[in-house]
Amino acid sequence: MPRQSKKQPWEKSLQATAPWRGWTVCNERGKVRIKLQFPPGAGIANASASLPYEWADSSRQPVNALLLKIYEPVMEGGITLKAAIADALAISDHKSQEVVTPWPGIVAAFKEHKLTLDNRIAPKTFEASYGRYLNVALLHLDGRNAAQTGKALMEKVLTHQRVNQKPGKKHGEALKPWVEMPKSRLECCLALKKFLEYAVAEHRQPQAFLVPEKDYLKIRGADAKSRKKAVLTDAEVLELIRLLPETWGNVIKICRVFGVRSWEVGFITQATNDDGEPQLRVTKGKTYNTRGGVKEETDPRWLEAVAVDNSTFGLVENWDQLKLPPTVSGKPLGAVLRRLPYWQKLIAEYEARGEWLRPYSLRDTFSVRAHGIVKDDTLIAAAMGHTVEVHHRSYRTSEWRSVRTAFAQAGGNHAALPSKRQKQSAELEQLV
Repeated sequence: MPRQSKKQPWEKSLQATAPWRGWTVCNERGKVRIKLQFPPGAGIANASASLPYEWADSSRQPVNALLLKIYEPVMEGGITLKAAIADALAISDHKSQEVVTPWPGIVAAFKEHKLTLDNRIAPKTFEASYGRYLNVALLHLDGRNAAQTGKALMEKVLTHQRVNQKPGKKHGEALKPWVEMPKSRLECCLALKKFLEYAVAEHRQPQAFLVPEKDYLKIRGADAKSRKKAVLTDAEVLELIRLLPETWGNVIKICRVFGVRSWEVGFITQATNDDGEPQLRVTKGKTYNTRGGVKEETDPRWLEAVAVDNSTFGLVENWDQLKLPPTVSGKPLGAVLRRLPYWQKLIAEYEARGEWLRPYSLRDTFSVRAHGIVKDDTLIAAAMGHTVEVHHRSYRTSEWRSVRTAFAQAGGNHAALPSKRQKQSAELEQLV
């Protein structure tokens, strides 16, 4: 009975990347090895050499590309197998000056590229989006067990055991590896993919460090589901105002009624508009980086009010007498709210519904309420101090309560369904 082959289909495909007589691709201790065996008098010396590729399905493409590069030079007899491989991988002696940039040097060059060329991102952005992942990657690009392929590097970085580096009681405590954090997992894979493409293209690193699209999609996992932003009811806003000290209660009023960013509260003044009426105005715009890397600032803007339970609290009329904290920004506002048991209760309730409550939710709430009274997205975006594109991408524009109300008010052939409270009132009237 003939012996059954236990080779996987991909192994047969990998071996078939060397279709020429005398050329063999085989597995040697988990790595790809090339062997040349010719009959006497063929004029080609027998030889073998290991490649920096794992014996894996993902290696088929880079191995095939390498073989196509080295076949003719070797068969013409002008170069040895090892020399041809070294030349193709850009690690031969005569190219050493072009290639020998150590991995830390490539990371430094990549950072410079991102900060000064490409999209010209800010150093802080680079550290958050690339730096922390590349620092771990460097640990796995050196030593006896260094990653030899991009796929292997991604897997090592994602599963790397991290520890808390911040000073304090939790210093040294184990942190979740990025593979268990969907958003960070996606970001890590994208950062490594871009870095490795740069390393291969600009520093002649082996093609093995390019991650095939199929492997990349598998390793990075599914897209992280974005959290739905919470929208506060008027009753909840009023309760927060009641429970907070007057100064911070006023901040809640301003952020909700005008939809401003918390830090903008410190840059609001009362002025006379073109109609000769008093109106509040934000005098400082938000700083941002253009695609060209130039820092710019959004224009100052007039503030438009969206009432809370039919009230704007006389904010415009009494602005000069309004008591506010010495410094207003998201961080101190968040700290004040977190000390409030009612706020913690709201966080838990919204979280149970799959919604994300935070101080910025006051601005999200403004957006939703504004869409209930103004139908032009451009006008709402202008009132909030950002572009329509940012508005659509980052802010909620509706909630089911407002959708239900809008359709009920639209009338048409559909009668509005009575609310629970209306049903109860009708039942009481019948009893009386």
